[in-house]
Amino acid sequence: MKWLMGIIGAGWCQVIFYLEPVCYYTLEGEPYVELFLGVDASTVRYVAHQGKYHGEVECTLLLKNALEEPVYADKFRFILPSVEDTLASARYRIYADVRRLRLPAGTYFIDVEAFDLHQLPRPQKVRAVLEFEVPPSTSGFRYSDLLYVNGVGTAAAAYERHTLRLEPWVSNGLLVDPETVWVYGEVYALDSLMTEPYYLRLRLLDAQRAQPLPEFSFARRPSRPKPFEAFLFALPAHRLPSGIYLVQIEVCRNDGEVVASWYRRLTLLSTKEPLIEASEAEYEAEYAFPEAKLNELLGAMTYLATPTEKSFMRALQTFSEKKKFFVSFWKKRKSTPGSIDFREFLQRFEYAQQHFKSSIRPGWRTDRGRVFIQYGPPNDMQFFYNEPDKYPYQIWTYNQIGSQGQVFFVFYDPDLITGEYPLLHSNKIGELQNRNWRAFLLRARAASTGETERFLRFGGSEGAFVFRDDQTIGFTRDDR
Repeated sequence: MKWLMGIIGAGWCQVIFYLEPVCYYTLEGEPYVELFLGVDASTVRYVAHQGKYHGEVECTLLLKNALEEPVYADKFRFILPSVEDTLASARYRIYADVRRLRLPAGTYFIDVEAFDLHQLPRPQKVRAVLEFEVPPSTSGFRYSDLLYVNGVGTAAAAYERHTLRLEPWVSNGLLVDPETVWVYGEVYALDSLMTEPYYLRLRLLDAQRAQPLPEFSFARRPSRPKPFEAFLFALPAHRLPSGIYLVQIEVCRNDGEVVASWYRRLTLLSTKEPLIEASEAEYEAEYAFPEAKLNELLGAMTYLATPTEKSFMRALQTFSEKKKFFVSFWKKRKSTPGSIDFREFLQRFEYAQQHFKSSIRPGWRTDRGRVFIQYGPPNDMQFFYNEPDKYPYQIWTYNQIGSQGQVFFVFYDPDLITGEYPLLHSNKIGELQNRNWRAFLLRARAASTGETERFLRFGGSEGAFVFRDDQTIGFTRDDR
């Protein structure tokens, strides 16, 4: 399922909410979407009511098809469960509302506005826009999207599927200090694909390195294929450091052959992750960069940093704090297998500064600079600057990134002025993917349809929404 989302103006004083469409199928092969709206209770102002405290969020939901025609609308008040005390642990939860949508196959846009009724000094609206696809009906093998679950069979588990009481973790795959993450999904008509025994397996991959983590592989007992199976896997997330991962589900024959697989991204943020002690003296002895250069290096280091490290970076204020963090960052990587050392990072940084700068930003801040710093020099670079009716573009190829082979990145020059060359497409797991990238290179098509502008609009006054983040990264329904 293709989907994308942006939260607009969700500052500390405004309600934060998340949207997640999850596609399921009926046993007859008809798809339907269950749309989850998750509200972060810690961003809602609770008020006293009959001896307890509760919060209220006003929501307006509008669904349109690809022709911008409204097909569904709703306005409702989301009343969060009452708590005894505004400091109670229940105050720091994400509560979910879910509704089932039966829609014809196609692309849809959903626009949601919400505001905290009791926000002071006055309620401020927060808006999210999301695009998703409803696949066509099918009679063959198929599977649902994956849903992350915070608890099973608990009092808070108000969502029920096939006798399982689930507490959905609706946060767009961003989980803070999780203990156990349950992964729920469904497979259908597996008996039409195979007759011999099979088993389901969950594997966890480091998305940045495209490497599986052997200690995080879990399999169910073999069984005979059935028309339907719902499954749950328990993932001990508390054992993982902050980072971006891929949860991969595989259907395997008894001999281990993988018949089908699909992914969903998982971003973990551990606020308990310790930093390695470091001093200014160590910085002066080994690095001694002036503050201006240090600021640039810290900016480029975000491409290698964990979510926890990024949160520390945003909080750095003084030159002294920056020095200590810098030393700590590279100390940690000296003892981490597979991490690049500072010397290699600096070489990549300087090369990016010299070769990938544009007229509007330094080399390390461009897409090409980011890819070069994060993954190193490619094995091959091809340049296409004079193809008729096409924007200039480059294709970088890596023989191997982690466990993923033959990775490529496509950069192009849509404005013909700045030399920015933004990333248009990559087959790298976890990177920006645009299956129609060749069409975006055609100048006449882009000018007549506006596709280029729509695809590249990452910000602006409306906080636009156009960064793709597939639930099935690198594996769309059309590719199955």
